[in-house]
Parts: sequence; structure tokens; C-alpha cells
Amino acid sequence: MTIEKSSTLKPRPASDHAYVFGKLTTDHILEVDWDEKSGWAKPAIKPYRPFQMDPANSTLHYALECFEGLKAYPSHDNKTMGLFRPGENMQRMRNSFAALAFPDFDAAELQKCITKLVQVDADWMPWRPKHSLYIRPTGISMEDSLGVRPASKVKLFCILSPVGPYYPKGFVPVSVYCYTDYVRAWYKGSGNKKIGSNYGPTINPARTVSKKGYDQILWLLQDYVTEVGVMNCFVYWYNTKGEKELITCPLDGTILPGVTRDSILQIARSWGEFKVTEERFTIHDLVKASKENRVSQSFLIFL
Repeated sequence: MTIEKSSTLKPRPASDHAYVFGKLTTDHILEVDWDEKSGWAKPAIKPYRPFQMDPANSTLHYALECFEGLKAYPSHDNKTMGLFRPGENMQRMRNSFAALAFPDFDAAELQKCITKLVQVDADWMPWRPKHSLYIRPTGISMEDSLGVRPASKVKLFCILSPVGPYYPKGFVPVSVYCYTDYVRAWYKGSGNKKIGSNYGPTINPARTVSKKGYDQILWLLQDYVTEVGVMNCFVYWYNTKGEKELITCPLDGTILPGVTRDSILQIARSWGEFKVTEERFTIHDLVKASKENRVSQSFLIFL
């Protein structure tokens, strides 16, 4: 790896209000380039800078783009910080790369590179309650020609963003709307990959429900509950057999396999206190259970 430190540092935020999700970026960027002739080049950490793209770039025309999202968190005493299960995100990004016919990469090596970037920009960690350093690895095509075909050149890069709560109003319950005029994903589709084409088309429906006064969309597929916005959905209830049950929809290509989702399932199963189920259920099942006072709680987990 080569590391080039920036000679001009960005001003640091002065207040909590500056940490709007995704608005700030740190001083450096990680870049690793690939082409079909020579393979992966040496990773490089450089001063943060914009890219130059040819107007014929296939990312712009065919959405050949994927990304990941994970965080570095401050320790309880604000002396150190750690990444939450980064290996899972690296593997998930490999799956997204494969879906786009991008080249494979060594997940452990990418994790090392990202860890080094976090160390280089460690002073950007907002040492505030409920704040963190958001990490956004991204893969894009650098093929500068038209035509629906695998990219001959790819850029893998990673940027960092110090963030507060995702929602401006903070950590409070969110209101959801069951939107049925648009299908976000489908069985055995690409909803289990973090590719840009899964997200762009949801912006207008999200704006529609926002105008109705709701925070997020509860996406339904033939009345089956899938995801809520960019979050996995869980329900803790008494099922029709009278059993205490934690239920979430299965990984069938419709939803993203959230890292926190997997953590919750593992922990809940280790407790052995209630049934843990990955199974499809409809919005009608949920409404009926709610009317019968069988729903204890429902919660949403970021992906």
C-alpha cells in the first residue's frame, strides 16, 4: 500500500448539528484499481479528491455500481474505536461484485486496507454519544464505452463520513406506510445485493410517502412484509400457536442480508427463550395479531 497524506486538511465540525448523515467526508480516500490485463493494482490512500469520468462510462449508463455501509464506533470510554463485524460486509460486497460481473477480491486484504484508512483519518471520529464514523466502500465500472457487457476496468474505493443519527429527529420511533404502487424487489431477484439500481428507484416513492407525513416505506411483495426503507424488519409476537416468537422474513433474494440482522438472530437463538423464525408473513398477519393484542413489539435494524 502507498499512503499520501493530504497537505490541506478540511475544517472539523464545530457542533452536533453538523453531523448530518453523509454530508461530511474526511481528508483521505482509499483507491484500488483493476483492469482485465494486469489485475488489481497496489492499494493507495490519497488526499480526498473528485474522480474524472468519461461521459460514455458504463457506470453512468448501466448502473454498474455497488457499495457497502459499516461503521467504526467509539469505545465506552472514548479512548479507542472498533469496527462492527467488518468481515461480513466484505463478503457481502464480494457478492455484489459477482452480481455485476466485477472481479473478485480478497476480503481480508480489503478489510486491512479500510482499517488503515480509518487509522489515517481517526481524528475525524466524533467522540459524541450516538455518533460514529461511517465507512462507505464502493465499486464502480471504469469502462469508458457503451454496450451492456462486463467492465474491463473497475475502481474500488472507500470514503469515510463522521455521522450522527440517520434520521434528523434522532433515535425515536418512525412511522411507516405500506406502499403498494411500486415493487422494490422480488423473489430470487437482486434485492439481496447492495447495488445502486436497488436504491435509486425507491427515492420517488419515499418522497411520496414523506408528503403523506410518514418517515419510511414498509415494502410489500404480494402483501408479504419485506424491508422498511433501508432497514430489516423484525416482529416479536405470540404466534397463532400461542408461542413467543421473533420473526423476520427469509433471505430469498428479496431483502438484504443485514449484518445486524444476522447478529440479532444468532444472539436470540443462543438465549433459547423464544422461537426464532425466518419465514414469510403478510401485513394481514401482522394487523390481525395487533388487533388480537399478540404483538409485543416491532423493530427495524439498519442493513
